[in-house]
Amino acid sequence: MNRMIRTLWAVCAAVIAFGFALHPDRGSGTLKITLLPRFSGEPLVLGNQLYHTQQGDSLYVDMLRFYLSNIQLQGKGTAFSEKNSYHLIDAEESASLTIELKNVPAGNYESLCFYAGTDSLANVSGAMGGDLDPTLGMYWAWNSGYINVKIEGRSNSSPALHHALTFHIGGYMPPNQTVRRIALPLKDIKIAKDKTSTVRIGVDLSKFFNRIRIRSTNQIMIPSWAAAQMADYFTGVFSPE
Repeated sequence: MNRMIRTLWAVCAAVIAFGFALHPDRGSGTLKITLLPRFSGEPLVLGNQLYHTQQGDSLYVDMLRFYLSNIQLQGKGTAFSEKNSYHLIDAEESASLTIELKNVPAGNYESLCFYAGTDSLANVSGAMGGDLDPTLGMYWAWNSGYINVKIEGRSNSSPALHHALTFHIGGYMPPNQTVRRIALPLKDIKIAKDKTSTVRIGVDLSKFFNRIRIRSTNQIMIPSWAAAQMADYFTGVFSPE
């Protein structure tokens, strides 16, 4: 799986570099990407839905927030790279779950590439606006960097105060960077001139919690090796639907 992801990402990067020169302009359309928060395949319910993991833990999820950035599409002889590409996804805010890519060159696309998190440029540039506005609660002023993923909840398995689960996953300095590259295969999405196409991406949080034992792993709040490991686990939540 990791080899396939690396291959897809390499293809995305290569085609972005010279793909636009391969074919004459055929117009452009719009692609709507809809993120679907889930737990074990079912729609994620925040606050009062009890979930169970493969590790034998039970938990409630109160918050799921994360950044998607540097969105790219790769297809047959064509490619697209979104400019100023930073999106804050919040499971509690339905409007944030749809990303609209405009002026996508017409053609057939086979893969979607993006970062889960923010790149180093955003972090070293200081607090910014839009979805990167620090007032949105995803910026560590003390650390001059962005939190890439926030997952909060409760579990009786957690020995923390009030049985809290607190995963604030961030850090951009080596060796503990937490931004991750994702490449997903698409089912030959066609973009037609002046038309809108859609793609649905599942975000199944059970695939994150199935990797950990809550009794020993329940709070990550600073850049660290553990945060980098959690970032690795988070890459597994994404899949095309």
